Amino acid sequence: SPAQGDHVELTPYWAVLRPLDTDYVVFAQIIDPATTSIYAASDAMPAAWNRPTSSWSPGDIIEAVHTLVGQPDEPPGIYETFVGLYTRGEDASFNRLRVITLDGGEAFDYAQLSRVRILPEGS
Repeated sequence: SPAQGDHVELTPYWAVLRPLDTDYVVFAQIIDPATTSIYAASDAMPAAWNRPTSSWSPGDIIEAVHTLVGQPDEPPGIYETFVGLYTRGEDASFNRLRVITLDGGEAFDYAQLSRVRILPEGS
């Protein structure tokens, strides 16, 4: 439970099931679920920009460390953590990969992880 303005280190591991032709950027966010305001965010290619997704092979486990620095003026509370992958379009749009469900359907364009409690500054 970090205090306002502190950082949180988030380390998702990606299990590679099939090759990817595209290089995606991984995003990690801490979001206020009531307002969808982003408390902290990190966007990076996995392994400190050293493992583009097009280099992943089936069976690989890829570590993607993200340091999320919180906003000092964000109120204390319970926030959600999300991760996902995206590319940038020629028009600067964000094209996120969708989560595929077990039955082959499409779900959200992010994976929800655990909650994080942000404490008052100085706690």
